[in-house]
Amino acid sequence: MPCCLKLTGLLALLLLNSCAINPPEISSISKRLIIAANSDKGDFTEQLSLMVSVRDKDGFSDIEHLYVLNDPDEIFWALDAENWIKQEEGDAVWIGHNSLRGPEPLLPRGDYRLVLVDRAGERDERALIIREPVTDIYDGPRPRLEKLSMLLDSPYTANTAFFFDAAGNVRRTVDIKPGTTLLDELWPDAGWRTGADYLAVYAFNTKSETGYFSWKIRLPD
Repeated sequence: MPCCLKLTGLLALLLLNSCAINPPEISSISKRLIIAANSDKGDFTEQLSLMVSVRDKDGFSDIEHLYVLNDPDEIFWALDAENWIKQEEGDAVWIGHNSLRGPEPLLPRGDYRLVLVDRAGERDERALIIREPVTDIYDGPRPRLEKLSMLLDSPYTANTAFFFDAAGNVRRTVDIKPGTTLLDELWPDAGWRTGADYLAVYAFNTKSETGYFSWKIRLPD
């Protein structure tokens, strides 16, 4: 996971003007605020899910860094080929990360900057605003296991079950409705027994444009 760092030193560099010949370009931005429960006690951490559509006339390999900066709070995240997620959709190439976390449990609201830099130091910059309401309670899905069934209490109709292995890798996702669902319905032929170690549930609040991840539950042996 990319570290959230202080802007000292980097800010001056990114504010420099450059005479760009073939600068990289930011075409589109997709972001979502995620509230991730740390346990079933109501404590949570906010994180930013961010994907940016990018291009460079010198080729994608010329793109070196994507910086996400919050100037007022003097924090930033530095993404590169070592830690960004890369997705290709037709001619579009998207890079970003699903869990950008700050030094505090809540992310600062307000203005951010995205700065895309290539190997020659040429760059493109776009504004990003986090304006989702600040909440002090976890209002997402609340799953629990009862024998071989998942009991889901959720205020949202659209929920997704995530199966994780011991290393935290996603092994399977499947839609799940509030109420009681057998684990074998979520992963037929008892595939969850050998394919996963933990289960969590994700839901999205369309009104506040906020996603909610539940705590992880240990699957039975």
